Amino acid sequence: MGMHGHLTFLLLSLCALGTFIRATVLSDLPRVVTLSEDTVSGTRVAEVTVSCSNSSSSPNVTLHSVEPDHPFNSIAISSDPTNATAFRAEVTLRAGAELDARRVNQYTLILRAACPGEDEVEERLFVRVTAGHVLRCDTLFARAEGDVVQVQADVAPRTPLYVVLPQPLGGLMFRLRNRNTPLTLTCRGLLLAPDNGFDPSKDTQTFLLDIEVMDHHGHNCSRALRVEVLPSRRPRITFPEPHRAVTVAESIGPWEVVTKVHASGDNVRYAILAPVAPVLFAIDEVTGEIRSTRRLQAIRAHLVIRAYNALHPDVHATATVNVTVQGTDHLAPRCVPAIFVSQVPETMSPGSTLVTLRCTGSTSTDRCLHYALEGPPSSLSHFCMEGPQLKVNTTLDYDSEAMVALGFQFTATIVVTVGGQLRQSTRVPVLVTVTPVNEFRPACPSSATFTVPETAAFGSVVGRVAGTDRDYPQESLEYSLEGGPGPAQPFSIDRRTGEIRVVGPLDSQQHKSYRLVVRLTDTHHDLDPRKRQSRLCDVSVQTEAAWHPPAWFVAVLSISGVLLLATLGCTARSLLCSNRAPGKLFLAKSSWDVVEHSRGKEEQGHPHASSTGQFDGHAQDPRTGRDYLFNSVTGARRWI
Repeated sequence: MGMHGHLTFLLLSLCALGTFIRATVLSDLPRVVTLSEDTVSGTRVAEVTVSCSNSSSSPNVTLHSVEPDHPFNSIAISSDPTNATAFRAEVTLRAGAELDARRVNQYTLILRAACPGEDEVEERLFVRVTAGHVLRCDTLFARAEGDVVQVQADVAPRTPLYVVLPQPLGGLMFRLRNRNTPLTLTCRGLLLAPDNGFDPSKDTQTFLLDIEVMDHHGHNCSRALRVEVLPSRRPRITFPEPHRAVTVAESIGPWEVVTKVHASGDNVRYAILAPVAPVLFAIDEVTGEIRSTRRLQAIRAHLVIRAYNALHPDVHATATVNVTVQGTDHLAPRCVPAIFVSQVPETMSPGSTLVTLRCTGSTSTDRCLHYALEGPPSSLSHFCMEGPQLKVNTTLDYDSEAMVALGFQFTATIVVTVGGQLRQSTRVPVLVTVTPVNEFRPACPSSATFTVPETAAFGSVVGRVAGTDRDYPQESLEYSLEGGPGPAQPFSIDRRTGEIRVVGPLDSQQHKSYRLVVRLTDTHHDLDPRKRQSRLCDVSVQTEAAWHPPAWFVAVLSISGVLLLATLGCTARSLLCSNRAPGKLFLAKSSWDVVEHSRGKEEQGHPHASSTGQFDGHAQDPRTGRDYLFNSVTGARRWI
């Protein structure tokens, strides 16, 4: 059969095969179908067309599911009036089926169809379930008796206490049927504590709530909720003396103690709630001391003091203090400013004036006013009074240890009296803070030469550049390399510590030494960050060369090592063979034959020697013919 015959046979075979193979066809089947939880029973989920080769009978279509207890009916088959060989297969939702997206959010359905006499086909359908918007009371409000919530009485106002639905559906409305209740229900079903909180002084309180939920379809549900407010477990804040009346003289000056309040409790802090203005008094939040903020005139003030727990500010108590300021016959001087607070640079020269007080006595003249300075010895040595002027007495060195010990601050009090009478005196508090001035440039280290092997690994520490500065603090320096790392400068420097590290390959043949230029820049030595000073320092690095043998040397050394090991092995073997135990000597075959031959001759020439039956040690070397005496104990030869 030729080529043309083979092709004809192949075409006839394919035609015949196509006549006998018939397959059922599923068409129009969607891959994914989305259903809502609100879908009612009997809803058609999907529809598919089943095509058969002939119209003799309807096909058999079955439905299977990967998930057990699926909510779908068996496949319903109907004929297509427009096509005799086509049928319609429907997938519907079973009666009484309830979809729950939180339990199963997707079903995998398998459709298998087969027409009579044809092959079976299989397709998959994925049904996704999404959250619905229909309110179902039996599911969301399963407990008929309602819920119970217990909270502490000291919870903060509008604290969330309860959620009606853990996952609220969209479009729901929440309402409290109770009218006389301090609790609040938000539009999202969140129950909040009262706006002003619960009363912590009461015992257990109970609130019975009736909550109604309604969706946009008109379905509504109700739930009972019991809120039990338990007494607070936190310790209370109380004032042993909630009301106090104080009388002071008009001569009291600024920041003098007027009175002191005390409250019992843990972590107690104090604050003045009223009056807000004018601010005539201030309270120490820790000690409870109430001080005047200015010279007081004849007034009456009503103060409201709050004591609270610093860790739980909602735990608090209040007290009232009535302050009466009485006038005096002799008035103390009035000075401006009443308080002097200033910052001065450390370079301010001695004799400079810091402030000039403007004080007026009872006679409207300052001729009888006397000025004195009181305070610690350090303040009295650095400052002095010349009349109403406060002046610098000595140099204010910010960089000294004494200044560091003082915290760079001086406190003092200017006492102004009328005619030297302390009863008619005014005190002006003084607080002077010394600020730094960048006076000195950084200094380079005395020695800055380091050595590093050229095989040093990446990141290896070469050395540390220890710069200094006479300004305080002396360690506030920044380090940088001029030019930055590169092939000619394979090093980097730590900005804070000044450590130099290797960041590139080193080659002693190309660079026997490296010259680095390190810039030292001071920081935190002046209030103005722009007033920084710097200095350039030269640093040298006498790369140590590492020996690299040529390839031929390595090869010769390897061969020599192998030969040496072979020689040592042979020598060890010879020593082991020569040190065997007596009586187990092994001789070469030729030597043993010579010994036996010589022994036979001696026995023939000397018949009496054979009576001993022992070898006397005499033998002859087969190569040289020389006689020797063999020692059977040590295995050695002695030539005769």
